[in-house]
Amino acid sequence: MKALLGISITLLAVVLTGCAGAQSTGQPTTAPPSAAHPTMSPEPTSPPTPEPAAYAIPADCASLIASTPFTSTFGSWPLNDPAVVGSPGDQYYTPSGSISPTPAPSGATLLQSMLSATELRCVWRDPQADITNMSVEIGEVDPAISAPYLQSLPADGFSCTQDGSAETCEKFTTDTKYNVEIGETVLVRDGVFIRVSQANVSTPDLMDTLVSDVWK
Repeated sequence: MKALLGISITLLAVVLTGCAGAQSTGQPTTAPPSAAHPTMSPEPTSPPTPEPAAYAIPADCASLIASTPFTSTFGSWPLNDPAVVGSPGDQYYTPSGSISPTPAPSGATLLQSMLSATELRCVWRDPQADITNMSVEIGEVDPAISAPYLQSLPADGFSCTQDGSAETCEKFTTDTKYNVEIGETVLVRDGVFIRVSQANVSTPDLMDTLVSDVWK
């Protein structure tokens, strides 16, 4: 009996010693979160796609002045009359209406180079008129052409102003033969030009109307 009691006491001491050895040391028993869940680098993102240009070249001359006072002024004159602009094959034929840009001729001036990019040309003029006329030309132009062209205009008597991304140059004088006002206005904005040439006609706010037709 004493032998069995001694064995029991010995086993109990072994069990207690084992439990004491299993006590927590206060140190984590698992890998730190950073090791268990490594931080992932963000996926590379593509640059945003540029928004399309906020302008459109009109394709119809009559629509340029629809519902404006100009329909009862120069808008009542013949538009792109063959007797004025000529016909294909004529020596002095001037393509009008909705047209395709053409390469500038060899040795072209800056103005000729710009006008070769015309996509809409509108000419209001009575074939019997001596000087009274109105023309509008609109197209996309390379800044390498439009910038030096605009820079050259003040030396030719033009007055130029900057309004945001738009630069406008204009020149009005009096024709000595007919004693009527003649004028030319050029606006360049976002790679688009609008050129207005006129004689013996009043056109207040015409450029604003044309700008609203191009930039919706």
